[in-house]
Amino acid sequence: MTGRLDASAIAGALWIASAVVAGCATNPIRVPSLDEVERVRATDASQEGARGAPEVFARAEQERHFAEAAHGAGDDVAAKLHAERAIAAYGHALVVARLAVALAQQADAQHALDDATGQEQSLEASRSGLETEATELAERARIAGERLLPAASEAATGDRAAARLAAARSLAIEAKLLCGAARLVAADATSVAGAEAELSTLEADLGRWRQGAKRRADRDAATDAGPVEPIDEAGAARAHCLDVLTRARRAGGEDGRADSLLTELAASGTWSPVRDERGVIVTLRGAFRGVELSDEGQATLKALGQVAAAHPGFAVQVVLHDAQPDVPVDSNAKRAQAMVKALVAAGAPAPRVKAELAGTLAPVVDPAERAFRARNERVDVVFVAGG
Repeated sequence: MTGRLDASAIAGALWIASAVVAGCATNPIRVPSLDEVERVRATDASQEGARGAPEVFARAEQERHFAEAAHGAGDDVAAKLHAERAIAAYGHALVVARLAVALAQQADAQHALDDATGQEQSLEASRSGLETEATELAERARIAGERLLPAASEAATGDRAAARLAAARSLAIEAKLLCGAARLVAADATSVAGAEAELSTLEADLGRWRQGAKRRADRDAATDAGPVEPIDEAGAARAHCLDVLTRARRAGGEDGRADSLLTELAASGTWSPVRDERGVIVTLRGAFRGVELSDEGQATLKALGQVAAAHPGFAVQVVLHDAQPDVPVDSNAKRAQAMVKALVAAGAPAPRVKAELAGTLAPVVDPAERAFRARNERVDVVFVAGG
């Protein structure tokens, strides 16, 4: 009886032990590394690796499955090993993904750098070409300018020298009128001032020439080109003033308005306008009785002032010419003031009206012809184009 009880107890114990072992095989204890794998897999970094390095991520997933299978088979050592490999593979996938992004950005940056370098080289080539072209154009302009200037005059004596001096004085007054016109329409007075300074020096030199000085010693000492004749200097001064006026007119956008005004004034039948480098000229004769305006002169200036008011794109230069060299300066100044006053009263803008005194230096007939020289006394009203 005792022997049977012992055998039954032993069999029961074995059955319980088998049940416990079977229960343990069905529900094994979870390895911590597997939980760590799931946590790492769920992070944003792992998802970034999955998007950027899918092949490496797939290997990590494979190691995770191996870990789960080993754990299910009861081999926790293998499960832990595969879990650690899976964690490392997830990290590797992130590194590979970010490296791929960095390489792509580097490639884009290199491409942009290559483009910028190409553009820089192209711009440098263009700049070099433009500089060469500008140098060539400047040289051509210099040569063309030299061709336009008259050849230097040879020294002259006697009547020929006197004739040259008279011509030089006429060129000087033309230069003065051109510079005066430029000042009326120029936005930048600096270039005009430079030309007028040159003109002042010329006028002083012409005064010395007229008094008998044969050469400008200071210029002769400073140049190897020989003595400078007054007519050459006067021609250069006129060219300078004309250049200043031309540039001022271009800057002001002069676009054929002078031709339109010339046509308009000619069509009126009242005047006989003409054109020169300054613009449109209307010449008045018999405009004064002494220093006072005649009735006809007053009426004409009123009409011309209305023309100036209707054409604000023009300035007005009033030039008084004399037939006799001995007209008092005060008398001409009063006449000039009267003309400017009449034009402004009729509507011409005062800041754009200026009077110039030409004296006898710009005759239209030979002053030696007594029967005709009275025609040299006149007033030119010049509508200066530009501005």
